[in-house]
Amino acid sequence: MSILSKILPLAALLPALAYSQDSGEKNWPQAAGPNDNWTVTTDQAIPLQWSAEKNKNIRWRLTLPETGQSGIAVWEDRLFLTTMKPMAANAAEKLGTDIVLYCVSAENGAVLWQQDLAGDPEAKSIYAYGFSSSSSPTPITDGTHVWFCNASGQMGCWTMDGETVWTRKWTPTLGRPFNKQFEPIKIGDTLLNVEPRDPSDPRRREDAWNFLRGFNAKTGEALWIAPEGLTHYNTPVLSTLPGGGHAVLSGRGAHHGTPEAPAGMTLNRVDGPDAGKALWTWNAEPEGKCLVTQFWDEAFSYWLDETRTDLVVLNTKDGSEAKRISWIDDVTVTSYDEETQTFTTRSGINLSNEDPAITVFPAWHSNMLIHPYVYFACFDFQGKQRGKLWNIGPRHSIARINVETEKVEYLQLPFPIPTVEGETLKNTERFYPKMTINSRGIDVADDDRSGRSGWWWCFNGNTIAVNQYLYFTFMCGRVQVIDGQAKKFDQSALVALNDLGPFGETWSCNTPSYSRGRIYHRTLKELLCIEQQP
Repeated sequence: MSILSKILPLAALLPALAYSQDSGEKNWPQAAGPNDNWTVTTDQAIPLQWSAEKNKNIRWRLTLPETGQSGIAVWEDRLFLTTMKPMAANAAEKLGTDIVLYCVSAENGAVLWQQDLAGDPEAKSIYAYGFSSSSSPTPITDGTHVWFCNASGQMGCWTMDGETVWTRKWTPTLGRPFNKQFEPIKIGDTLLNVEPRDPSDPRRREDAWNFLRGFNAKTGEALWIAPEGLTHYNTPVLSTLPGGGHAVLSGRGAHHGTPEAPAGMTLNRVDGPDAGKALWTWNAEPEGKCLVTQFWDEAFSYWLDETRTDLVVLNTKDGSEAKRISWIDDVTVTSYDEETQTFTTRSGINLSNEDPAITVFPAWHSNMLIHPYVYFACFDFQGKQRGKLWNIGPRHSIARINVETEKVEYLQLPFPIPTVEGETLKNTERFYPKMTINSRGIDVADDDRSGRSGWWWCFNGNTIAVNQYLYFTFMCGRVQVIDGQAKKFDQSALVALNDLGPFGETWSCNTPSYSRGRIYHRTLKELLCIEQQP
């Protein structure tokens, strides 16, 4: 019996804890859900295990004509999402700027309406890109209107029935890889987006920065622009300030010479008379790369950085440093042996003393905050790249850091070992040629990195949590569910390893949504409604 066959049946036995029902639980109105932090609590049933490949616990599925990367906004019986505009089979290049807006029935997957939304012709993105595309921003809805954003330079407002209320265009940053992993946010009547200053703005630099900007959600009118730049490689997060009101934490610093510097974080007020004001700014020393989801709460704000060996914890009140927690020294590692299908737990480990030494590289956007824990997936790569020998890991692992006790634990997941033509891969560099073929049989990837498993150098979909259960989605279409409140972060925390389709033939850089006992998820080929069957 395989370890997965031992783990999966446990999911059916794990109860959904009797949390008080959140007033917004039936809706997932924007990227980060009803609580703005990718979490929701519910007393309804929670889908914990499923298989799209075996059609297990799949209520319905909708074939999508083209790939897309947005999350799924949910309001009662309607779903909203976007795809890239369908590519011609004989297209000379696998690039585009236009997207398609969809309204879909949550009950049966029927398309209720769709519209096109064009982008700036100069702001082209790769269709199935392992980082992001024109279609990456998740729609927003309040039950009366729905807002869509094309990351290539146009956004707007529609009624729930698809009538256009307003649209506006802007000129996005050009000349760099299309890594625009921000998510639009609505707070009250203000719509937040990440854009450069307008070309007519005398404060706009020739090498344009990106800024958090506020717009009137009813009209599209510009309201304010934050004073500090931020990189479009990170996902800003909305939350509540200790004294009341709301702010967004965003970060600076990334690859490819982004001009937003110095690296660090800024907390910006986004409502009230001080909307757009920077409350505090913290600079990483001596450098940093901010390619994560920027989690924070009323007490603390967190900095995860691939160039560091520790988690930096700041006081949300003023941005002062509270503590640093090493994720290398004195850690606990639970490893999984593929041959014997057994787990081994070791404590008091210094990863730099392992043979060979292990470097920890927090995977981009695969992080989550559920107090007192900070979670992140670990990138996994063993081999030579750019003239340097790397051993990045621990392999196929999720990290958990208790910010109160400072205990650090790593849990290696039982995960399919990739093969190509019978060859077992020793690293995640190989390209799976069938992963990026769309539902019409067209390979829509123009970058081999889009065909990896999701454990190295890509932007996986954001992690979400329903009650204590965390859902980690990987680019190969695997979704790991773990119990985030497990007393020990070992094999007892494993709930299920689910699939969105056959391994090696499924591609997803998407974030799931939860509503009324269902998980909505998507791949390059289809939209899925996942529901636990009796």
